[in-house]
Amino acid sequence: MNMPEETAETVARRVRRVALVGSPDKAAAPETLERARGWLADRAEVVYAEITYDSKPALAAKPDLLIVLGGDGTLIAAVHSLREQQLPIVGINLGKLGYLADFTIQELEREGDFLFSGELPITRRTMMLVSLEHRDGRCHSTPAVNDCVILAGPPFHMIQVTVEVDGDEVAVVRGDGLIVATPSGSTAHNLAAGGPIVEPTGEAFILTPICPHALTYRPLVLDARRRIVIRADQANEGTTVATDGSICHPFHESDRIVITRYGADFLLVRNPKRSEWHALRRKLRWGEGPNML
Repeated sequence: MNMPEETAETVARRVRRVALVGSPDKAAAPETLERARGWLADRAEVVYAEITYDSKPALAAKPDLLIVLGGDGTLIAAVHSLREQQLPIVGINLGKLGYLADFTIQELEREGDFLFSGELPITRRTMMLVSLEHRDGRCHSTPAVNDCVILAGPPFHMIQVTVEVDGDEVAVVRGDGLIVATPSGSTAHNLAAGGPIVEPTGEAFILTPICPHALTYRPLVLDARRRIVIRADQANEGTTVATDGSICHPFHESDRIVITRYGADFLLVRNPKRSEWHALRRKLRWGEGPNML
């Protein structure tokens, strides 16, 4: 049976103004940024180019497209910085896996003219709004591209959380934690914890317990229109909420997390010659048979 290709939304968008940001932690970023700027010279106006994780200043230049040089972490940081003013993003991989950052600089130079054809292939991806409400009234809110993960932390005793969906109690989870992932994040921590792979353009949230202390727990896929509330019933001193692996806050008993769909979608430009299944097969080796020696 043939797998369906990833659904890409073709948007009539004339790209004339391009912004570039590169990872401060990648040694190759400055050289690659200049190389990309040179390639763009005859194709578009480069209105912003900086080595930074913060893409927000680029918005003042009103670009039509953002090119991010780094890896998936750099790309996610750029999405966070844009908040609800999301731009179509092209990821140039300077890291290892490059699951979201789909292009190399060589591929951009060889195949990137499609960006200026007037029809931009965009995969529109659901994001989460994660609001951590502390018992003392403090609140931290942030978008999430991949996931929100509750981790037991030291002294590494089991924790317990209650999960409610649209006001109804769904589960009481005891174990090492809980992952709430977007479809984009289904191939990240969620996959490592035994959660399902969800088509990246799906509009869903995935709940996956981490090492639950029962055999009856299974991952749960919910419609992204749901409102999820997670309450800490039992926590450790080091219990932590990590959003996209970088935004971390302590999670204490009687604190709660409220998760809803974010007000903007992440707009990822994919190579029209490939599908999401290409990355799944080639980079994560999904569906490979046993190695016959």
